[in-house]
Amino acid sequence: MTKLTGQCLCGEISFDADGDVPVMANCHCTACRQSTGSAFATLMFMKQSDVKVSGTAKTYQHSSDTGNTMTKSFCGTCGTPMFTQNSAREGMLGLRAGLINEHQEFTPKVNVYTSSKMQATVLDDALPAFEKMPG
Repeated sequence: MTKLTGQCLCGEISFDADGDVPVMANCHCTACRQSTGSAFATLMFMKQSDVKVSGTAKTYQHSSDTGNTMTKSFCGTCGTPMFTQNSAREGMLGLRAGLINEHQEFTPKVNVYTSSKMQATVLDDALPAFEKMPG
């Protein structure tokens, strides 16, 4: 079990999480790059029931390249991206790793959507890399 805490830049939204983190990934898809304003999104996925959120995030939904509904949650005050959800993985919540106070708990295990990564992004050859989302 992993205990994680975090908050947005202004502190209006925070979370406490306690549970398994089955997926730690860097996503290079265009939507993740656009929603984070960064070269890739760095995410830790947990069961949504293991994450307690304080405050109310705003949400934005869009379709993925496979037609799944993606929900991005963010702070309406400071704009910090907070969480992500995929309708194909019901019950799972993606935490933005940059928000985690216990940053030593994050070690990426995979890079996904490398087909749309920025050319200047250097990948760790020790990590599995997938051009799209595996399985």
